[in-house]
Amino acid sequence: MILYKYLFKRFIIGVIVSLLVLVSIEVFFSFTAELKYLDVGNYSFMSIVKYIILTIPKSILIMFPYAVLIGAMLSLGAMASDMEFISMHSAGISIAKIIIIIMTQAFILSIVFYTISDSFVPKFTSHAEYIKNMALNKKVVFNHNGVWFKDRNTFIKINEIYSDHNLKGIILYKYNDNNTLSSIKTIREATFENNQWILAGNEETFILTVPVTKKYSDKEITSNFIDKRLINIKTNKSESLSLKDVIRNINYLNNNNLDADIQKKIFWEKLFKPISTIIMLFLAMPFIFGRERSSNISKRIVLGLFIGIIFFIVTSILPNLGMVLGIAPFINVLLPHILFSILGFYMLNYQLDSGLR
Repeated sequence: MILYKYLFKRFIIGVIVSLLVLVSIEVFFSFTAELKYLDVGNYSFMSIVKYIILTIPKSILIMFPYAVLIGAMLSLGAMASDMEFISMHSAGISIAKIIIIIMTQAFILSIVFYTISDSFVPKFTSHAEYIKNMALNKKVVFNHNGVWFKDRNTFIKINEIYSDHNLKGIILYKYNDNNTLSSIKTIREATFENNQWILAGNEETFILTVPVTKKYSDKEITSNFIDKRLINIKTNKSESLSLKDVIRNINYLNNNNLDADIQKKIFWEKLFKPISTIIMLFLAMPFIFGRERSSNISKRIVLGLFIGIIFFIVTSILPNLGMVLGIAPFINVLLPHILFSILGFYMLNYQLDSGLR
């Protein structure tokens, strides 16, 4: 038990220090990047500060796996330099046991971290983007050909999306149960407030009436408009979605016979995050507990960090490539984890083959 506490103390201090440094660097560069928008529209200095503060949880989420990798490597590297592992081995504690303890602690920490962060990071991120977009009058999506949705028997074209509750230039093509176009409705602007849509500048043409009739209204308030989940699916990035949001999106798309592969990929990526963090750390272990114990430990730590980061980059790219090739989302996410796990076991076994065990 003493060994577990000692290793965890060294490990967690390394992770916290690394996370603070990485997040500070990320916040600094983000703040610098936002300054170029200063006084554009209503984007004031205080708006920038508020935006940066709200994006700190996202920065922590992004930097966490790197903090685990760097923190563990630095703490273990310091122990290796101080010959602590030699002393432990002399006391009958194998290197394999130390690795298992560190990996287990890192895995538990990752599960706790990602579970907690999933409950609030998406909310902070979405609110930060909303503040910025509104201040800059910035469109989340703009396309001269329009963005198209299908909601039950209605096809919807939206020209401008400022957020999931502010839309402009909307055209609704409504079909009846016989798949016949029954009406076309144009809406200048739609705003979502108090769980209701406020529609401004409405004109609806009823195709099937004889003669064709039109209906005009300056303002309509309704809860039966476009499902906000469709807007969220189109506009939100993965860090703005919780696991529950993704599951709801998948169910909604499946129920409406729409392609859910992108949302499924996001689901599996989120589910595999603790595993990704551990594999990235595992890949770096051979460079701490290597056979060349007389070689420069700093160089081996840097090499281990490099290998771990390469894994994280590859696992970010391959799933997207697999989507293009039509491979199932689960396989896209699972395959690089399996390949790098095998590589990690091989490297560790090779390094420990004639070293400490």
